[in-house]
Amino acid sequence: MPHGHHHHGESLRDYFTEQLLTIFVVGMFGAVAILLYRSGNLQYVLAKPFHLPVLIGGITVMVLVVVRAISVWREAGEANADQHDHNHHHDHNHAHAGTSHDHDHDHVHGPDCDHDHGHDHDHHHTHDHHHDHGADDHGHSHDLAWVFARMLVLFFPVALYLIGVPNSGFSQDRINKILGSDQSIDAAALAEVASKEGTVMSFNDLNDAAYDDSKRDFMQGQTAKLEGKYRRVGPREFTLYKLRMTCCAADTIPLKVRIFLEKGTLSSVNENDWVRVKGKIQFAQVPNSNPAQYIPVIMVAEAGDIAKTEAKSEYE
Repeated sequence: MPHGHHHHGESLRDYFTEQLLTIFVVGMFGAVAILLYRSGNLQYVLAKPFHLPVLIGGITVMVLVVVRAISVWREAGEANADQHDHNHHHDHNHAHAGTSHDHDHDHVHGPDCDHDHGHDHDHHHTHDHHHDHGADDHGHSHDLAWVFARMLVLFFPVALYLIGVPNSGFSQDRINKILGSDQSIDAAALAEVASKEGTVMSFNDLNDAAYDDSKRDFMQGQTAKLEGKYRRVGPREFTLYKLRMTCCAADTIPLKVRIFLEKGTLSSVNENDWVRVKGKIQFAQVPNSNPAQYIPVIMVAEAGDIAKTEAKSEYE
């Protein structure tokens, strides 16, 4: 009597292990997206227009993770019920009926009797056990090692967030490389510019004007009011800067404005402090540049027009 034993326990275990690991890692991805948005640290890796899509994506991922978790929970319940039914059926298949032989003869057979009575006294009992393993039963053990390796790779960005990356401190070395060096400009070479109406409050506008003759003529003499990070160049000269990111951290460029203090000196401002300045706009040629390149300059009348302020986003 043939009996088939199907061992599904190992493959089911591997399947649910893979599903739970996937749910965990993908859920962490969604949570990190939401937390990066709430903390404001997305500004170090993505331009502002992409922040809201990241939040929406994180929320969507978390919803899908919950739906998938419920589905796997139900699958586990059904698999457990199927396994119980299989075991119950398997136990019944192993019950073997006994063989009885009743011979009722009316006459006596001597030792030399050669009659053919049509009885076959050779009874063959076959008991075959077929262990039928699906091809995937053995494959899952090897596949599970690959699942763990894949999950470790996927978990790497989550691990970076857990150790506090990205953050402003981590990015400062990169920012310094982007800013490069600031060559001092001789203040005596700057022409006296007549004041005129108009106020500029954008690093973008001033940096764009540096490459456009008509914009330079239009802005020169107007008043600038800017807030940015301080970078010392000389006793009365420093760079005020912010950063512009078009898409992601890889395309970040610096937006720099040179500040000249006409009277007094700065003593209470430290490197990378946030400061607010107010002064007159003009444009100065970069020393030894050929063809001529210009940088925006703000001439500040006195030290009182430069004040430390609260830290804000480094990105314009």
